[in-house]
Amino acid sequence: MVRLRLLLSLCALLPSALCDYKITLTTSSGLLLTDGNTTVVNNTAILSGSQNTTVSALKNSTQGLSYSFITPTVAKVTLNTSNAFNGARFSASSDTHFYGVWEYPFNYRISNTNVSFELKGVGNNVGINWSNARAPFFLTSSGYGVYTDTLKMGSYDFTTPGEVQFVFNSTSLVYYIILPKGDGSLKSIIEQYTEISARSEMPPTSGLGPTFWSDDFTQDFHGSVSNAQENIQDVVNHLYYNRIRATSTFLDRPYGSGNRSWGNFDFDPAQYPGPEGFMKNLTDFGFDLQVWIANRAQLGTKIFNASTANGWLFPDDHPVGGLGEALNLSIPAAYDYFEENLEYFASVGVKGYKIDRGEEGEMPDYVQNEQMALFLDLAYETMVHKWGKSGFYNFARSAVDRSRAKTHIWNGDSAANFTGLAYTVASGIRAGLVAFPIWGSDTGGYTREGALTPSAEVWARWMWFSAFSPVYEFMLGTNHTPWYPPYNQSTVDVVKQTANLHADLTPYIKSCAYEATKTGLPIIRALFLEAPEDTKTWEVPDSYFFGEEFLVAPIITSGGSRSVYFPKGPSKKYLEYFKKENVYSAGTTANVTVGLDSMPVYVKQGAIIPRGDIFQGNAMWVEDWKPSLRLELFPSYDVPESRFTYFDGEGQDGRTVEIVMTTDKEKKAVNVNLGELGFGVTLVWYLRGATEGREMSVSSENGSLELTEVDTLF
Repeated sequence: MVRLRLLLSLCALLPSALCDYKITLTTSSGLLLTDGNTTVVNNTAILSGSQNTTVSALKNSTQGLSYSFITPTVAKVTLNTSNAFNGARFSASSDTHFYGVWEYPFNYRISNTNVSFELKGVGNNVGINWSNARAPFFLTSSGYGVYTDTLKMGSYDFTTPGEVQFVFNSTSLVYYIILPKGDGSLKSIIEQYTEISARSEMPPTSGLGPTFWSDDFTQDFHGSVSNAQENIQDVVNHLYYNRIRATSTFLDRPYGSGNRSWGNFDFDPAQYPGPEGFMKNLTDFGFDLQVWIANRAQLGTKIFNASTANGWLFPDDHPVGGLGEALNLSIPAAYDYFEENLEYFASVGVKGYKIDRGEEGEMPDYVQNEQMALFLDLAYETMVHKWGKSGFYNFARSAVDRSRAKTHIWNGDSAANFTGLAYTVASGIRAGLVAFPIWGSDTGGYTREGALTPSAEVWARWMWFSAFSPVYEFMLGTNHTPWYPPYNQSTVDVVKQTANLHADLTPYIKSCAYEATKTGLPIIRALFLEAPEDTKTWEVPDSYFFGEEFLVAPIITSGGSRSVYFPKGPSKKYLEYFKKENVYSAGTTANVTVGLDSMPVYVKQGAIIPRGDIFQGNAMWVEDWKPSLRLELFPSYDVPESRFTYFDGEGQDGRTVEIVMTTDKEKKAVNVNLGELGFGVTLVWYLRGATEGREMSVSSENGSLELTEVDTLF
C-alpha cells in the first residue's frame, strides 16, 4: 500500500516515456526494477531445478537468463535452462496484497493471502464447485503485476506474507513485470497484461441475457408437456405470458441420443423431434440457442467409438460407463475429428456452446491448461465459421489466460444458499482481476437439495445480483421453476423485475463489454481498481463497481441488511440509485436494509447511464417494437466534466459515441453533448426540484442541451 502511493508520486502523473525505470541483476542473481534510487519491484530470485519442490535460486547469471524493458513500463524476462522446472520469487512489504491467478475465492477472500495451489481447476470447495477461470497473472497493491506466458502446469505460493513464488514445469519460461502507465492506476496494469495476452471478443447482445435454462429439460414436465422440446416451449410461453424479458436459452446434457449424453453429435428424436424446425421456432420467438459440450467420450457414443478405435483417449482408467476420458487434442486427427463433427450444431442453427468439464480427472492434471485451450479453440472455430465473430455466445467454466478471446465464463456449480451466493459474488470480482470480463452465474445456485432450494429469499437476492452482473443466467427446472409450486407469484414478480431491469441496462452493459474488448478491464470491478488509494477497499469481497458508474452491494445474508462502505477517490458522494433520496459521503459506512424488491445500488457524482429497450429478444408482446434509448444523467458541481463511451450496434458492426456532460457551478448550469449519436434519445436529468422532485425528461437528438439555474442531487 505504501509502495503504491510512492510509485504514483514518482511516476504516475508523468508520460510513461519520461519514467526512468531500470532493470538490473543483483549479486544474488535476482532482478531489481528501480526508478532512480527507489526500488519498485524486487524479483528476489530466479528459480530452477529438476523437481518443483526442490527448485533453488539461479546462481549463474549467464545461465539462459535475459531481461530488458520492451516498453517503458513492461520488462520481459526469459529463462532457458536444462532443468525441468523454472520460476521466480518476488518480495514486497509484509502488508502487500496479491490478487489474481484463480477465479475461485479461497477462504472467501479476493486476495491470495495464505493460498498455495496449482494453476488448474479448483474442484469441489466451499460455496462453489469447479470455479475455474484462471491465468498465470497476479496484481499487487505494491503497484505492479507479473504475467507468465505459458500453458504448462505450474503452481503459485502466497503463504509467506509479502512474498509470492511460482514454478512451472517447463525448461523455458517467459514472464513480464508490468508497471503502471498513464494515470498510474492498477487498471493500467490489467490493460498492459491483456495487450500482451488476449482480450475478450465482443459478445452478441443475446449472450448477455436474460437467458433461461434447465439442468435437464427431459424432466420436470407440467401440464401436457411430454418431451424436452415441449418443455422448453412451456418456458417460452410462461416468459411471454408473464412479460419477462429473455434473449436466449441453452440445453444442458442430456439432449443427444446415446447414454444420456451428447456424443453422437445429434438431438435425441424422442425428446427433440425436428430440431431444425424447433430452433427456427425459437428464433422466431426471439431466442438464440446454445448446447452443452465437453471433451469427454461417454461409453457407446460416436465419439467414444471413434476415439477408442484410433487411440485418441487419455488412458486414465475412469469407469467408461460413467463420464469417460477426454480426447488428446494434441493429436491432429483427434482435433480435426472433433471439430468436423461439432460443426453439425452450428449447421442446424445453434449459436454457441456451454462448455463444461476439463478438470475432473478425465485427463492428467499436467495437461489441463493446454488441452482446455485446444478444446476452446475448436469450439470457437466451429461457431465463427458459421456465424462470424460476435455472432454467437460460447461460455465455459474452465478457461485459461488467452482463451478469454474464445470464450466467456460462468462460475461453476454454486451452492444454492447464502454461502454459495457470497462466494459467487467474490468469484465474479476475482474473475475480473484475471481479466475475464463477460461473466455470469447460475442464478439461485446449481447444487440444490430438497423441494425449496434455493429458498425464495436466496433466489430473490441472487436475481438482484444477476441483474447487475454482465450476464443474467437463470437456472430453472427439476422442481425449481418459479411459476410452479413450491414457489409462488412473489418469486415470479422478482424474476420479472430483475430480468427486465437487466434487459433495460443492456445499453450500459454492452458499452462496458465493448470497453473490455479494447482495454481488458472487467465489468465487475474490485473496489480498489477504482479507489486504489483507499486502503479500506483492498479486501472487500461483497461489493464492487459495475463499470465505472455503479457501486453495487448485494445482500448475501438472510434478513435483508448489510453495511456498505463508500470508497474514497472515484466520487466524493454516492446517491442511492433506486429511490434517489439518500446521499452518502465517501469514506463512510452505512447500515442499510432493503426488501426482496430491491438491492443496495449507488451512482457516482457525474454518472452517465444509458438504458433502454434496444434489443427485442422475446418481447413479441410489444406491438410495432422499435429500439429506444434514454440517458440517465446525474450531474454534480463537484465534477466539471464526465464522459461515457456508448456502444451502438452488434459486434464487428458496432460503433461508439462519446457522450460528454459538463457543469458550471457559478452559472448553475449543466450541459450534455451527444456527439454523433444519430437517433433520438430521451435525456433524464436527476435534479433537485425538478418533476416529482428528482426527474426531468427531455427528448433530444444530436448536438447538445443545456439547463440553467438548476440544483443537483449531490
